[in-house]
Amino acid sequence: MIQTRPLLALILVLVYACFLSACAPQPTKTTTKATTPDINSLVKNSLIQVQQGNLSNARAIIQQALAIDAKNVDANNIAGLIYGKSNQPELAIQFFEKALSVAPHDASTLNNYGSFLCDHGRIKQAEKKFLKAGTHPSNPNPEIAYTNAGLCALRMPDLDQAFDYFKTALDFKEKNSVALYQLARINLAKQRAIPALERLHAYSQFAAHTPQTLKLGIEIGRLMRDKKIEVGYFNLLQNKFPTSDEYQWATATMQ
Repeated sequence: MIQTRPLLALILVLVYACFLSACAPQPTKTTTKATTPDINSLVKNSLIQVQQGNLSNARAIIQQALAIDAKNVDANNIAGLIYGKSNQPELAIQFFEKALSVAPHDASTLNNYGSFLCDHGRIKQAEKKFLKAGTHPSNPNPEIAYTNAGLCALRMPDLDQAFDYFKTALDFKEKNSVALYQLARINLAKQRAIPALERLHAYSQFAAHTPQTLKLGIEIGRLMRDKKIEVGYFNLLQNKFPTSDEYQWATATMQ
């Protein structure tokens, strides 16, 4: 049975918190090599440095891991992530490809590689990576891959394709705040106010509102011409995020 590896969980939360544009990495799985504890520790420490924005330190640490085992999937995966963030795309590709040469269906690598490709405008190639991750039976978290595919499709933009991916993500995990929020946005863009409100309400059942989600609620209320809904979300925005750009927008456009 494949277990969920916690090594990428450190940035998983951060990426999901920035769900308007970012794609999400997937936790890696545990391995059983004799060198695993040392490599796992180095990968984790490297990832902490990425989280803190210390990419030079992250590179140095991940190179130590690769010196122990140059074919280690996790180390190559994270190296690809680091070099992608360091604006060294050729090296990022080399490390992602090396990880996949060892483990072609590793969901974490496929998701990170797909996110890298999407960030560089290679949308169709990214989509293939996400779908390969999402459809393989060994993946314990296929909803992450479909959520990533939806976020990437939004960059084209292809709202219909993104809509389908987010719906598929919800089929695997109903409590997917990113997918619910994005489905609410897409429904609003297509002038479908009631489905948009339903998705936003579902989001609020288990995720905290942000300035962006409350602004969306105001927009939905305006589309419905329902002053009660509009004012309700406006009041929440005023109470929770009075210094936000979204509140400034709301006050400037309130009628």
